[in-house]
Parts: sequence; C-alpha cells; structure tokens
Amino acid sequence: MAGRISLLVSHDLRVLVEAVRGMDAEVRKQIRGYTRSEAAPIWKESIAQHTGTRLQNRVLVESARLSVSDSNVMLKSAQVGKLSSGVPVSLLAGPTEFGAKPGRMVASTSKHGKRYTRRLGGAFGAFYSKGHVFHPSTRDAIPRVASLWIQTAYRTVREVFEKAGV
Repeated sequence: MAGRISLLVSHDLRVLVEAVRGMDAEVRKQIRGYTRSEAAPIWKESIAQHTGTRLQNRVLVESARLSVSDSNVMLKSAQVGKLSSGVPVSLLAGPTEFGAKPGRMVASTSKHGKRYTRRLGGAFGAFYSKGHVFHPSTRDAIPRVASLWIQTAYRTVREVFEKAGV
C-alpha cells in the first residue's frame, strides 16, 4: 500500500518540485535527507495511532516506510517483511486494512495435502471499505508531511543562499 499527493491539486507543491529540480544536486540531497529524517517519525506515529489489533500492528505498522525523491514523498506500508509464520505481509495487507466477512468459506489444504473448506473467522475484523489503519493514517499524515516538505525545502534553500552570500 502506498499513498501520495497529486501535484495537480496543490499549487505550492508544484512550485516546490519545479524549484527543487533546478537546484544543485547537493542541495536536492540535503532536502531529501532532512525531509526523510523529519517525516518518518510523523508517518510512524500516525499509523501507530490507528491500529487496534496485534495483526494490524504487525502487518501495517511495523512495515511502515517513507521514501523521498525530488518530486514525491511516498508513504508505504505492508510492502517489506514477513510474519513469524513466513507469510509475506503484502499478502495480508488487503484483508488486514479493509477487513473480511467472517462467515465466508475459504478453501484450505491440510499439512497432509487434503483439501477442505472452512469459515474465514474474525481474525481480520469487520469489512470496512474506507480502511481501518492505512487510509485513515494517510488522511492525517499527508497534510503534515507536505507542510514539512515545503518548510524543509525553503529552509535548506535559504541556508544555501546565506552561505553563498546571495
């Protein structure tokens, strides 16, 4: 799962991205580094506040990451890692985020190779199309991260100009 801001929506971000593209490579590197170090705790805190179960915590919170490029800040979750059972968290991301219908019948295979059907159960919680953890977290974190990105770029460019004596 990944969330991002469209530059078509925000004029300020569009101006920021265009200005950063024209900067020196070292300045762009500083902006990315400062943004990453400051925004990662915001993203982790936001996603941790919305978790309710151990499964949500393990699948969505512990795998939460943030990546920064010159033109984007990407909020990610459930793309890296495995549970202790060996199941990749990416396979459980959808049901963990959106829930599942507990009475639904699913096909399974026993350790001896016999196929059978069983009820899904309530491990994933009730179905909710707007999401339980990731989507509410992105709605909270995106404005804060975007503001931080703009402030960081502005501050970094100002410091570079001051050092150059402009």
